[in-house]
This record gives sequence, structure tokens and C-alpha cells, in this order.
Amino acid sequence: MKRQLILWISALGFSTLFYNQNIGLNLFIFAVVAITILAIMRREVFKRADMLLASFIYLLTSFFVFTNHSALALFMSFITFIVFAGTISGSKNAIYVQGINGIYQSVVGALHYYLTPKEERKILTPKKKRDYGFIMLTVILVVGLPIIFASLYSNINPIFEKWVAAIDLSFINLSWLLMTVMGYLLLNNMTAPASLAPLTDADRSVALDLTSTPISETQEPLLHKEQLLGSLVIGVLNALILFFLVVDIWYVTTNSFQHASELSKTVHEGVNALITSILIAITLILIFFRGNLNFYKKSQRLRILTYIWIILNGILVLITAYKNYIYITDFGLTYKRIGVGIYLSLCIAGLVTTYLKVAYRKNVMYLVRLNARIVFLVIVMMSSFSWNREITRYNLTQVERPDLMYLESMRSNHIDLLYAFAKAHPEKFSQERLDAITYTYENYIKKLQNQTWQSKTLRGIKYHNSL
Repeated sequence: MKRQLILWISALGFSTLFYNQNIGLNLFIFAVVAITILAIMRREVFKRADMLLASFIYLLTSFFVFTNHSALALFMSFITFIVFAGTISGSKNAIYVQGINGIYQSVVGALHYYLTPKEERKILTPKKKRDYGFIMLTVILVVGLPIIFASLYSNINPIFEKWVAAIDLSFINLSWLLMTVMGYLLLNNMTAPASLAPLTDADRSVALDLTSTPISETQEPLLHKEQLLGSLVIGVLNALILFFLVVDIWYVTTNSFQHASELSKTVHEGVNALITSILIAITLILIFFRGNLNFYKKSQRLRILTYIWIILNGILVLITAYKNYIYITDFGLTYKRIGVGIYLSLCIAGLVTTYLKVAYRKNVMYLVRLNARIVFLVIVMMSSFSWNREITRYNLTQVERPDLMYLESMRSNHIDLLYAFAKAHPEKFSQERLDAITYTYENYIKKLQNQTWQSKTLRGIKYHNSL
């Protein structure tokens, strides 16, 4: 009974937070409530480090929704909730499996629990058992049947029909009730033990280390040929990338990059070529280091050449990052240039994990799992910024000739910065553009003024404090 009472009180809180409200502070409050309820009902899961980490990341992204109110922060809050829910029953799983388990947990968690044989259930309720199915059936029959029969009787007797029609039920808000029920179902599903057992168990049983088998006399000549071929291929690639690095460093240090189109071409096309070359080379490494060659004593030369290749590619990534930095300092921030920075960061991560795979004799699943977590964490970190505002602030203060048309085309949560700049430099805008910026700014301020406490954002609070 205590469990049901907590769930229904929390469900009422859920509808209070979200019914007819915009997303803001309410999402962060819900994250706190969800974690608290889980800590009360499933205290044992918080003994695991992965559950504590998933809870922290979910709480963090929900807080970013309050501070930044960006689409990326909102999206990542939803994704981290799914991962958080999947971590409840998906301990020691890959992050994509935790995501699948999270969807399953959120949608049918309670149903899964009650359909599980009693001897397999974890005890979540007090020892004193109550037949909640009978209680629910009683409520449905006691409330539902009189309504049905009253409707039938009103068709028989006009006086009775008037009496039934006179009953005022307008105070009942069906939408609010549905929102409350939805909150109850979500919290009930989240706190019930549930996971896709075949997928979860199969993922947990996946080996991440390569295993050696005895090398026979017939195998040794083949391994020798493989390591010789691999050494030749990686050695040629090393010579080629070393030559390219010398040429590229000379190109960067002797070119002034006065034209944006020239710099754009060398950055964006360079990134595409870089990512493609790294993916091809990593594929070759995975082919060569797929089996017993990892344990072949004479493969040390191939390993050293592979490590050199990884270092040279890392240098190439850093040079490309420097080009992107020049591009940003000369012509300003854009989402594409930020995207280039993210791609390059992931390239570095891919090179590091490839080194770990070769050095510690790991398999492909190790790379997939580790890189999936890295991508997830990178996107979480990216959601901590309001990029519209960062782009606007940087371009208006650090760039000599900012692309104002680009700034005007972005989402309106940066409009106060653009409006202040337009008021200070009206000569840079046509009257039509000034009117459009002013109109958008006034609507934005009106939206902040109309925020309820549930929908509050940090920017809205700062605005009210400045009045």
C-alpha cells in the first residue's frame, strides 16, 4: 500500500508539473523526484556505480534544460532518461542495450513484472499481501456499472433523464486525469524490475578480449605472411601520411587564408577525407589484428608500425583542428564549424580506442561498446551549452565582420543579444530587418514574462530579477 500511495502522490505531482505547461524547471524537478522514488523503492540498485553515474548524467542533462533551454539539451534529457531507466535492470550492459531496455522498462515495466512467475519476482512490496487486482476490479465495477445503468435508465424515463443531465461534472478535467494516469504508469513501470532478458543476457556474455589458440606448424607460415603483408601495408601508409603531413604543415604555415571559400574547402573537405581515411585504416587494422596474429611473437614490428600510424593520424587531426580554429577566429562560429570540432574529437577518441584494442588484445565489440559510450558522453557535454547564444556572443564580440544574416536565421533564444547589438549599431541593418528583430525580441520577452513556475528557465529568472 505504501508503494501505491507514493506512486499516486507522485503521479499527481507529475500532472501538476507538466499539464498545460512548457518544458523548463519542471523537467529537472521530475528528474529529482524520479531518482528519489527509485531510491526509496529500489534501494539496492543504487549500490552499483553505473546506476549512480546514470542518475547523475540524467540529472545533469535535465538541469541543462533549465539553464540552456536548447533543443539539444531537451533531446539529451530524454535520451539520458531512457538510459537511466535501462540501467535499473541492465547492469554491465552496452549503452545501446541499456537504451533498448530503458524503452521497454518505461513502456511495459509493471506489466512485465506482474506477468513474471511469482517465484522469479524480486520482493518489492511488504510481506503483508494485498490483492490489488481485486481492489481495482471492485472500483471499476462500483463506479462504472452505475454510470452505464444510469445512462440506460435515462433513456426510459424523461424525469430521470433530466435529473441525470442536471448533475454537473464540469469540474472533472479528463485531460488532467489522463496526465495523472500517464505519470502513474511511467513511474510504476520505472520502479518495477523489467528487462529484455535474452538481449540483456546475450550482451553481458559477449567477450571483449581476444583468446589465443595454440599455433600449429602449418599456421605459423600463414601468420608470418600476414604480419609481413600488414607491415608492408601499414609501413606504406605511414610513409604516405608522413609525406602528406610535411606538405600540409608547409601549406598551413605559408598560406594567409584571406578568402573564406578557400579556408572552408580545406577544412570541410579535409575533414571528410580525414574521417574516410581513418575509417579505412582502422578497418585494415581490425582485419590484421583479428585472431592469432595478436599472439604471434614475431608481430612486434607490425604493432610498432600501427602505433606510429595512430600517432601520425593524431597529428593530422590536430593540424585539421588548427585550420578549423583559424576559420573560426577569422570568420566566426557556425554550427558546421562546431560540428567539425566534434568530428575531430571523435576521431581522436577512435584513434585512442584503436590503440587500446591493439595494445590489450581486445576485439571489435570492445571498440563498439567503448566508442558508443564516448559518443554519448560527448553529446551530453555538448548539451551543456546554449550554442545559439555562444555563437551570437562570440561572433558579435570577437569577429570583425560577423555574418549577421546567419545570426538572424537562428532560433530566437539568442534574440536579446542580437537586439542589443542592433540597437547599438542600427547602421548595420535595414529598417525591415530592425523591425523583424524588434518583433521577435518583444515576443521572446513576452514569453519569458508569461512563464509559470513549472516552466521557468534560468534566463527567465534572470530577466525577472533585472526588472
